[in-house]
Formats: sequence, C-alpha cells, structure tokens
Amino acid sequence: MQIAIAGAGPVGLFTALTLARRGHTVCVVDRDPGPAADGSWSRAGVMQFLHPHGFRPQVRWALQSALPEVYDDLLAAGAEVRQRPGAPEESAGIYCRRSVVERTLRRAARRQRGLRWITGHVDRVLVSGGKARGLQVDGAELEAELVIVATGRSTRLADELRGPVEGGSCGFSYLSRMYRARAGGPGCDLRAPSLAVGPDYYSLVMPQDSGTHSLLLCFPTSARDTALLRTETGFDRAAAAVPNLAPWADPDRFEPITGPLVGGNLTNTYRLQGPALGLPPARGLLFVGDAVATLNPVAGRYLSLALPHVQHLLAVLDDPTKDLFDASLALDLWAEENIRPWYLDHVRSDRTMLHRFAGGRLDLTEPIPSDVICAAAALDPSIAPLAGQYFGMTAGPDVLDPAQGRVRALLRQGWQPPTVGPALVDLAALPVA
Repeated sequence: MQIAIAGAGPVGLFTALTLARRGHTVCVVDRDPGPAADGSWSRAGVMQFLHPHGFRPQVRWALQSALPEVYDDLLAAGAEVRQRPGAPEESAGIYCRRSVVERTLRRAARRQRGLRWITGHVDRVLVSGGKARGLQVDGAELEAELVIVATGRSTRLADELRGPVEGGSCGFSYLSRMYRARAGGPGCDLRAPSLAVGPDYYSLVMPQDSGTHSLLLCFPTSARDTALLRTETGFDRAAAAVPNLAPWADPDRFEPITGPLVGGNLTNTYRLQGPALGLPPARGLLFVGDAVATLNPVAGRYLSLALPHVQHLLAVLDDPTKDLFDASLALDLWAEENIRPWYLDHVRSDRTMLHRFAGGRLDLTEPIPSDVICAAAALDPSIAPLAGQYFGMTAGPDVLDPAQGRVRALLRQGWQPPTVGPALVDLAALPVA
C-alpha cells in the first residue's frame, strides 16, 4: 500500500519504520526539519521535547521485537537499561532523553528503504466519497491508500471527521531543569525515577543517558506566585529544599544544562477513531498516539500505551482476511480495553490530588484513587505486589481494586498518604541572593 503518515514523533516514526519493513511504500510528513548542522534542535511544536521522559518496559519490548537495531543504536548512543532493586528483569526500562530517542529513530527512518520524508505542514486529510485519499501538504496533494495521523498533543487534524474529545485540562503545570555530572564525576545512579508527593506539588528525579538527569516540580495550574521558580536561581534554590531533588541539584556534583523549562497545557483526553465506537472517520484513515489519548505526562505512560496500540494495528494490517474497516474497529476496541482505563485512572487521580492539594480530604464514598492505594503499600505489604503490577503496567489500573477495602479502612482509621518537603508557597518565597 501507499501510506501517508502525518507526524514524525516517536509514534509516527515507529509506525513508519515498521510499515516500510513490511513492504509498504511510506511517506512521513513533519514540519520539523530535524537537528541543525551544529547538532542543536529545538523541535518545533513539541513543548515536552526537553522535559523528563521515561520509557517503560513496554517501549523496550516493542523496540526489541520490531526494530532491534534501533534499540541497539539507542544503547550505543548512551541510553541505559535499569530496573528497581529486587524487581524482575522484564521490568527494566530505558533511561534516555527524548532527544536521543528521536534522533535515533530519525536516522533509522532516513536510511530505511521504502520510506520517504517530506518536511512541510499538513493542511488537511483528503477525503472523497468517504475514503481517505491522502494529505494536503502546504497546498499540494499527497496521494495515499492509507492515511495515519500521528501528530502531537495539540493536533486538530481531521477533527471534523471524529466525535468530541473526552476530557481536557488535567489541572497541572510543571517546571523542569536538566543537569549533567561535572567533569570526572558520576552521573545520577538511581535505578528508577524518584517521585515524591509534597504538600501541594509532585517532585521527580528522572535519570537519563550520558551522565544527565532532569528534576521536575509539578503543581496545580491555579497556583500563584510561582514566577520565582521559573528563574534559574529560584528553581535551583527550590530543588535544594525538596528532599528527593536536593542530592541531584548539588552544584558541587552537577551543573545545569538548560534553564527552567515550562510545561503547560497538560491534558487528560481520550477519543475514538471516528464519530462513534467502531465507526471509521473515513475508510483508510487511522489515528494513533496523542491523536487517541493524552495523559498527564508525569506518569510517563505515553509510549507504553501508544507503541502496543500500533503493534495491534500492524497485526490487523498483516492479516489478509481483514480490511481497513476492520483496522479502525480493532484500534477502537484495543484502546477501549487498554488505553481508556488508564485515561480514567489519570482523571480520578488528578482530580482527587488537586482536591487534596487545596486542603480537602478524600471522599470515602468514592473509589480510592490509585496513588493513595500505592502509598498504602508502605503500611500493608500485601498491597505491594498489586502496586508493582500497576507501576509496571503489566496489568490495568483495576489490578488495584482488591485493595480498595483495605485502604478505605486505613483512611477511616485516620491514616493519610504522607507528604514530604515544604509547601509550594514556601518554595516560591525562598530568598534569592
């Protein structure tokens, strides 16, 4: 088939490479021309490009099975495979900057036979008689038998052919800053990300490749007086005051390699392929990645859901008994079973966390959110195996359901999820020399 793919992020390129290796003729369209001659790359339109990224075991499995040489290239570029102490080997994730992942995928795409690249802006999907026939790129028509939309979080491409978006703002924003080990010193040696909950914010340490790591503060978008945190000195002083961040902001050991980076317009959204479940938007038009779901990125579930979704699509396209209608239906059904539950989990957790950050208490007549159940594992070790499956995404969020009653009982006895560190208002008011 002649296939046109809108979007050359990780999902778009994974899709393009795997389809080209199946003998299809693939054309990828993306407005970003890639790294400059000096190696710098601002990645147009991708707000989260330099923010922390985590690549869970599902990403490693997908690359190893479908693009093994890309996986090897990532390791050669400095990516590291790490796992929590005591965790099974299959739980290991890839620790690497997103920029390294995208550079590696782009290099593979550029050398892939049967894959063509167009740098340009996709104006719209071309549809005639209910059938997608290509893309309009900067006013010119690109013909195709199959069109795949893999554009980013703010995509509006072919909106008119689909039903409404479910969800919206998750209510959080964040700031991050990237660091590297000073010359001759060891880099961040954490075996897994360090995520902590403060009185009214999250804090995260994300180990990366080549002696680099990122620190992040995630707080309610409605929070006031955070301007000082956006300055270099203000962010570093705040990081030094947050317990899990402080060791990794030590100026004697690490130096910043970016300024504070703002992450806004964070959403939890979910959308069917077409106007209704199983109803294609147009024959031969499919959506993957952020065009299907966006989740609060602090949890790092983006590619862990998107790449298996693409693999499911590939299996349908490989089946000679299936047609393009079947592919659209298959994507919807897989997403309903495997993506929508995580979307709902994020919505509940973010809503209740915002309520708690504002001083409210959990409503014990409602389901207990997943972050509270996982926090309770420190008191009730029987919850730990369930929390492990949840964190590893080896089971859906409902794996925590058996612990609902036990955690509700703890809450009724007065237990509350612990928080650490100073309040956000105190971080924002730290004196600056």
